[in-house]
Amino acid sequence: MSTQRQNPTLHQSHPPPHFVRFYQDEVTLLSEVAEFIEQGLRTSGTAIVIATNDHITALQDQLQGLASLNGEEQPLKHLIVLNAEDTLALFMVDDWPDERLFDRTVGSVVRSACDSGTVVHAFGEMVAVLCSRGLYNAAVRLEELWNSLARECRFALFCAYPWQQFSRPGDAAAFQRICFAHDQVCHSIQALEKSDPDVSRQLAILQQENHALRCEVVRGREAEATLQDRERELMDFLENAAEALHRVGPDGTILWANKAELAMLGYRWDEYVGHHISEFHTDSDVIASILTRLQQGQTLLDEPARLNRRDASIQHVVISSNGCFENGHLRYTRCFTRDATERHLLVQLHREREVLVTKLSEANRAKDEFLAMLGHELRNPLAPVSAAAEVLKIVANDPERVQHVAGVLKRQVRHMTGLVDDLLDVARVTRGLIALDTSVLDLRAILTDAAEQIASRVQASNQSLQLDIPREPVLVMADRKRIVQVVANILVNANKFTPNGGTINMRLRADVGETELIVSDTGIGMDEELLAHLFDLFVQGRRTPDRAQGGLGLGLALARSLVELHGGSIAAASKGTGMGSTFIIRLPRLPNDLGNADNERSGPKLVPILG
Repeated sequence: MSTQRQNPTLHQSHPPPHFVRFYQDEVTLLSEVAEFIEQGLRTSGTAIVIATNDHITALQDQLQGLASLNGEEQPLKHLIVLNAEDTLALFMVDDWPDERLFDRTVGSVVRSACDSGTVVHAFGEMVAVLCSRGLYNAAVRLEELWNSLARECRFALFCAYPWQQFSRPGDAAAFQRICFAHDQVCHSIQALEKSDPDVSRQLAILQQENHALRCEVVRGREAEATLQDRERELMDFLENAAEALHRVGPDGTILWANKAELAMLGYRWDEYVGHHISEFHTDSDVIASILTRLQQGQTLLDEPARLNRRDASIQHVVISSNGCFENGHLRYTRCFTRDATERHLLVQLHREREVLVTKLSEANRAKDEFLAMLGHELRNPLAPVSAAAEVLKIVANDPERVQHVAGVLKRQVRHMTGLVDDLLDVARVTRGLIALDTSVLDLRAILTDAAEQIASRVQASNQSLQLDIPREPVLVMADRKRIVQVVANILVNANKFTPNGGTINMRLRADVGETELIVSDTGIGMDEELLAHLFDLFVQGRRTPDRAQGGLGLGLALARSLVELHGGSIAAASKGTGMGSTFIIRLPRLPNDLGNADNERSGPKLVPILG
């Protein structure tokens, strides 16, 4: 237990042992502190200053000035100066004043000054430094340590806090604890002797409340001004953003849109805002789905959509959106719209490329199959031709056998000639040109010629070929050879794929301006996949090279090209595999009064082929 030192009693006009001053003006504070320190030094006492460097410099200058006025030569001989932050570092442990370290550092300085028996005036603002760091409880604890030291040594301690450290209503509790930790609160050092401690303390508490409220008002105004500036900045940011933005109400009404949104679609503000969002969507089911999912609280990312522009064109976009909810109810949705024209074109080009690659792959496969069939078909006649040549060497003097061998050679040459003719026609189709020698023809005669060409094949297959032809002429402007070729190809196709004993029907109908030839059979029929590509080059010939029917399978592709060249059309139908097939050829019909047309209506012409 410490023994209290018996220092001389302070004059009754001396300040209380421990008082506090709250200030706004540093100049006034430093003037009062200088007066307080000078009072202690003037009585040959000791003064202790524990302050910040700026305040220490200012106080030393003022004390030198006061000493000069009083004619003192060594006014600061008994002045002890300590830096507040450096001194705090000597006894603060984890942001809390350590009592033992405080006594060893600050306490030893104060006790040494008091041992001389003279007046000791001390000024300290270490507590203000702690408050500036937000350590209010630590500041109160430091005040309590000073009070403990004052019970041991007799000195007058002047503490100072800036009002700004208690500018919030929440600082009131700490402020009051600091006030009650001092013997007196002074509003100026001149008023210390005249002030009632309790009244001064209560007045200070009211001042802090008033100061805090006024600061709150100022902060509120500043916050409001800042908020308004931020709102203006935000609106400018949104309004002039490069990204298209709009806001939609819970009922689908457009509440707001920025310049980029309006510019992208070409609308004025009044033409867009205030209207239902569905008015601008090309696909009603898409916007209905979007609104439903947003109502359910979903977040949409890069949702593809098509929007109606003001110029009636379509704008491809992707939409990202989510909703603002309050108490479980949708207030509005935030929508970001991006131009997806390039993306749409890339997707479309990718799809077209995939389709093209598929078609090319199929065409390449069909070409390979065709070349395999072509090799087989060209090789078939070579064997009998080679055998006939060998026979001719042996039976050269036997006319009957020579005639037989000649017949074999003739048939094989005719077969190979047909193959070569088909290949030449394909070459003409591929190059896009073919020659026609058109004239006014009676289609009935053409059908008869075509039927005669395949009569032997029909008889060999024990099939029945039935013709239904009108009695009146059916006139067309056509190339006789080519139309006969078309009809013959259709009939040959029917013959190939109709089993022995089957039936082939050929019926000719004549309407005003059009003729219709229908060829149907009771053959193997076709599935949907084959029907879709039946008239394409090579595709219809998708059969193994050792098929019994023979041929290159080019007849239907040539038939379509020739019919279209004549201004007509050709189509095929089948109810399915095993259900037979039907081909329909349509050609423009001429009036019957052109039956005596002269030769000026005929003559070759060069016409481009499509397909």
